[in-house]
Amino acid sequence: MSDIFDGTCSVFIFIYMKKIEKSDIKELFEAVKKEYSVVAPTLKDKVIGLDFITDINQIPSGFVETEKKNSYRAEKGSDRFFSYSRPYLPFKRFLIPPEFTFMKIKKENSQLTFEEVFSEEKIALFDIRPCDLKGLQILDDVFITKNPHPDSYYRKVRENLFIVAVTCFSPTENCFCSSMGISLKPENGYDILITEMKDSFLIRAGSEKGRRILDSLTGREVSQEDLAEEEKALKETEKMIIRSVNTDSLPQILYSQIESKQWEEVGSRCLACTSCTQVCPTCFCFNIVEKNSPDGSYSERIRIYDSCFSPEFATVHRFNIRQSIASRYRQWLMHKFAYWTDQFGSYGCVGCGRCITWCPAGIDITEEIKSLRGEIDKS
Repeated sequence: MSDIFDGTCSVFIFIYMKKIEKSDIKELFEAVKKEYSVVAPTLKDKVIGLDFITDINQIPSGFVETEKKNSYRAEKGSDRFFSYSRPYLPFKRFLIPPEFTFMKIKKENSQLTFEEVFSEEKIALFDIRPCDLKGLQILDDVFITKNPHPDSYYRKVRENLFIVAVTCFSPTENCFCSSMGISLKPENGYDILITEMKDSFLIRAGSEKGRRILDSLTGREVSQEDLAEEEKALKETEKMIIRSVNTDSLPQILYSQIESKQWEEVGSRCLACTSCTQVCPTCFCFNIVEKNSPDGSYSERIRIYDSCFSPEFATVHRFNIRQSIASRYRQWLMHKFAYWTDQFGSYGCVGCGRCITWCPAGIDITEEIKSLRGEIDKS
């Protein structure tokens, strides 16, 4: 088999792949673990989240997630290894943590010294689904590739990252990734891609780093029958995605509805709790605070998550320019589906559906967009 690559997982064009037995997935995990600290989905308190793991058996195999508006349940119900949909928290937390120190300032002999702080840990994201993988690619645009002043902390973390993606065969009722242009089997952005078949795994290398891991595994050549089976399973899974967003001319429609009464209506239901921004794989807003020593000789500059739903977020010179919850919800939705396209040339939503699942008010972003489009259709 042959391959063409330039050494980066973002533009690797693969033909290089292997088929391994299901029992050999541990061999793949151990090969990754030799070089990286592994972050993967885990089950805790009946919810599938994320954590560092040291054993492949810590992954919640056989568990199935059932999601509706403001409803979540994880329980045993499948013989698949990668049976669940995705963790409730996005992987971004291991690239840009909710709180971290990025600079230390010391004062000695009346002189100030500034030291940038970077994470040197080599992390592997194991079992990242296409929606979350796309979320990382969007954050790459935000912090590096489409940023005139690239974020040095994020870039360092990204350089030390290894990505093991998994083809998705288990969307929930709240997923609408396909209408956001995301394939169940990603084409790029990973180092290793795992596709689970009935009795085996198809393993693709998406980078030179991934190929080195793949070369160490025991496996067989992939047949045309295997690829046909994979394609059939993907088409069957696509039919399971029932939610959607019509993105045709969506930014222009939203701009035309900036004064719509729909914002006040949804604002009357929204609690401004920030849950949607916490679970979103692309929300990136942050605040910077100073932690100073009492004698003024030392200070840490700390970055913490912020949210456009927080009252203080849009406060300028003591005046909050978005005092109503309606205006904050409008800012959030408009940013995802209109402003983002102006800034970065793509949508800021990956259709993972987390904001629908974890909204305590049961607000469904796909329904809100349909309502806003409906006002145009009626006019």
